Amino acid sequence: MEVLQKTPLCRFVDACLRGCGQVMFQNNALTGFLFFVGIFYNSWQLGVCAVLGTAASTLTAMALGADKGLIKNGLFGFNGTLAGIALPFYFVFSPDLLIYVVLNAALTTVIMSALANFLGKWGMPALTAPFVLATWILMFCASKFGFLQAGSLLSISIPDPHATVEIGSLSVMTFMDGITKGIGEVMFEDSMVTGIIFIIAIAVNSRISALFAIFGSLIGLVTALVMQSPEAPLRLGLYGYNSVLCAIAMGGLFYYLNWKTFLYATFCMIIGSIAQASISVLLAPIGMPSLTWPFVIVTWMFMFASHDFEHIAAVPAAVLGTPEHNLKHP
Repeated sequence: MEVLQKTPLCRFVDACLRGCGQVMFQNNALTGFLFFVGIFYNSWQLGVCAVLGTAASTLTAMALGADKGLIKNGLFGFNGTLAGIALPFYFVFSPDLLIYVVLNAALTTVIMSALANFLGKWGMPALTAPFVLATWILMFCASKFGFLQAGSLLSISIPDPHATVEIGSLSVMTFMDGITKGIGEVMFEDSMVTGIIFIIAIAVNSRISALFAIFGSLIGLVTALVMQSPEAPLRLGLYGYNSVLCAIAMGGLFYYLNWKTFLYATFCMIIGSIAQASISVLLAPIGMPSLTWPFVIVTWMFMFASHDFEHIAAVPAAVLGTPEHNLKHP
């Protein structure tokens, strides 16, 4: 078994599985495998593109001679996973689209290195910014080229601040669907079952992170509910997925977990949900999705601010691990 694990192919597969797991900050091959299972359960097209995107970004990093430790831990894979899924989600699936998936995923590797060099001066992670920036670059050009056929989700709309908002009726299923789908929507999966698989996958590596994922999705939903969002986006988890990522990142991963950092993380989750609405409105006139940019910009803001807050203790990069690991190494 040890000899098998040392083969180049097995190391590559392990890096890809960890890359998928790192979408939600889980450096665990089994977690990544279960994430792929959840994606394929909901859509084989998204599953194929997730695998292709992860492999393409990882291979690009290997070909360019990126840090082997970073490649091994999947840190050049997770943006490729998201870049691969996003394109068939927003564009009509076709064999030609697979070429664009590879291009998009490869671009995330270049942007990842660029942001790592830039943000590393302040000890800041790139998060999913490479995925967002690469995907925006390749999506914005769609109206100029005939190579891609945009789906119905890419449509221009002018927000009307005076429009009447139809709230709709809430039920238990609003919360059950909203919480599980909020976790699934991190990877564009509109499926309660996929959301549950994702929770199990996270728990394989970190029970604390799994609980924070659920809590983050709930906080995102409740925040939008208090702001009087219509019921439909609540049920779809559209106000939860950015808060899920905020929750996992801030909830014991990058900061030592205590009641003060818990409150700080909760505040970040609330703003992440509100930012989802704000950035969606900002991009609506050009027909572009917000993707995970609300999570990125809000988490960066809270992490930069924490440098001045002595009660918010960051975990040193040298000992960074799961929340459970971090609690044992204060």
